[in-house]
Amino acid sequence: MKLVKPLLLFFCCSFLGSLSAQDLHYTLFNMSPLSLNPANTGAFFGSVRVGGIYRGQWWAVNSERGYNTPGGYVDAPIIRGFRDQDWVGVGATLIQDRSGSLNFITNQNMLSVAYHLGLGKDGNSVLTLGLQGGSINRSLNSRNVRLASQFENGGFIEEVNDPVLQGGGAGTTNPNQMRGEQNDIETNYLDLRAGLLFKSKLDDDFDNVEVGLAFGRINNPEYLFGTQGTGNNDLSRRGMLITAHARYEWALNKKWSAAPTAMFQTVSGAREINLQGWMGYDLKDFKPDQETKLHFGLGYRVGDAAKVLAGLDYGPLRVAAAFDVNVSEYNVATDYQGAFEIAAFYIFKIYKEPEIKPAILCPEL
Repeated sequence: MKLVKPLLLFFCCSFLGSLSAQDLHYTLFNMSPLSLNPANTGAFFGSVRVGGIYRGQWWAVNSERGYNTPGGYVDAPIIRGFRDQDWVGVGATLIQDRSGSLNFITNQNMLSVAYHLGLGKDGNSVLTLGLQGGSINRSLNSRNVRLASQFENGGFIEEVNDPVLQGGGAGTTNPNQMRGEQNDIETNYLDLRAGLLFKSKLDDDFDNVEVGLAFGRINNPEYLFGTQGTGNNDLSRRGMLITAHARYEWALNKKWSAAPTAMFQTVSGAREINLQGWMGYDLKDFKPDQETKLHFGLGYRVGDAAKVLAGLDYGPLRVAAAFDVNVSEYNVATDYQGAFEIAAFYIFKIYKEPEIKPAILCPEL
């Protein structure tokens, strides 16, 4: 019985056959804006934004076989554009994903730039084009490889047909004879991304909307480990990742607000749909000298997980947390425990507030 949960997780992950892991994703995708869409680079009011996010997944099965995905980013609007209402933002993001007993590690190191085009005389709408590029490094520990063909009579056999790691699959390999460093198989590729973002403030009080579209791996890079299947063919290259996201936030009254949010991703025929409903409650009465707002809500990743969401704005600081309840067929292995996330960002304002000198009005006699 001790093997049941690890085996279920092993088969549902199923990255061992082709060694191509799932695309990195977050439940709190809006708290990792540069990985969501490069057009989010510099899309805020302030001088510098610094943020981080952490995701832990499937620890209920085995902490050594789960996913750990920390990330961090920094971005800033640095200069004005060709017009006074335009500006340019730059940023950098780092993400690491560590998966399972193979110590399967994916490192993303990306730089991004975005041009924000102000629309209209009032400047309440902005159209942004963002570009992003960087290196993706992937590595694993081949000594811990276990394939489905090894599983016999309730356990694993030592001999393994390993066509990917052995570059052709002519023979068998004894995993105990594999040598090397902790991660002895490695590959790198260049990832180029682009995105569009439209944001608009619909009235003078609060209501605003944003819609974005992003394209990842537009250079169609080589993706697989080993030598089998390499070259200019569809099997050795990762398909383009397309991401669409939208958010509409409006005030229900002076205290309450609502913000339905959605995100859709597709790659090589696979799809992911995320739906979230956020509520906000203004806490100004409790902290009149600081802008404070409580956020909470529920979400659903179609066919996979229900989500419990919470967050807090405290001046320039925003923090958030999420818990995924696994509702897929793999909840037998996960005990319904999907993932948890924590995230935060802080917006620095490195400029002086304008000093307004008091004016004394003297009526003419």
